[in-house]
Amino acid sequence: MPLELSYLVASIFVYFLMIVVQAILSNLENNPATMAGARDDVTDKGVMLCRARRANANMVESLVMFVPLVLVAYVTDNLNDTTQLGAGLFLAARIVYAPTYWFGIPWLRTLVWFAGFVGIAMIALQILPFSGA
Repeated sequence: MPLELSYLVASIFVYFLMIVVQAILSNLENNPATMAGARDDVTDKGVMLCRARRANANMVESLVMFVPLVLVAYVTDNLNDTTQLGAGLFLAARIVYAPTYWFGIPWLRTLVWFAGFVGIAMIALQILPFSGA
């Protein structure tokens, strides 16, 4: 399996772990009986839980770009050193991004988000028809 696809699978695993962290924080903030129900009246109050939800939403936004780009690069046989580096950069950035968001480290979080975005852009540039890749 190409390294880019391994990075894609690992990114999904990172997102899964982020969901687990959010679930744990939700259960710590609210009683388990409430969490087992429809949660119609549940409002997040804890700072960490709110940050975990926002970090997860941001991960979804990023995966919506990352996943199809990696798959298109694979299907069109445009995998190369740049796509490998871009996918690796995305994964590494996302591993660091979640905890920096959870713990409220603002400038580092922004830099790490930007690094992940650069990784996505590196892949995108390799599959554009005019890129020469």
